[in-house]
Amino acid sequence: MMMPVKAEAPPLPVFVLEIDGQPILAFRAATFRQARELGKERWLQEDLKRMTSGHRPLWDGKSPIRVRRAEPAEEVYYIDAKTENAAGDLHLVYLVRRDDETETTGPVTRGSFPPRR
Repeated sequence: MMMPVKAEAPPLPVFVLEIDGQPILAFRAATFRQARELGKERWLQEDLKRMTSGHRPLWDGKSPIRVRRAEPAEEVYYIDAKTENAAGDLHLVYLVRRDDETETTGPVTRGSFPPRR
């Protein structure tokens, strides 16, 4: 007797959060509307103001935060980084080198953020 094959649901699409035209982070969401809501989350906005790249905040608190579908290369980067760091529910993969992850003795590692809150 053949067992029916259970079809897996396709993975959620990958979206990118941009500030001033700069891709900042990638993440999965079920819909574009859900993806846009992430950019409105106060905890994320506070993190983006606190984190720096090149000693400049990722977000100045004024520039529009936009969301779009990830380009193919960004989606591959997201999948690779998420696989490396599979902990947590919401995987945010930063597409910029953050100052807090730069080490003088070793390579920069990709990862997901934030830790479980």
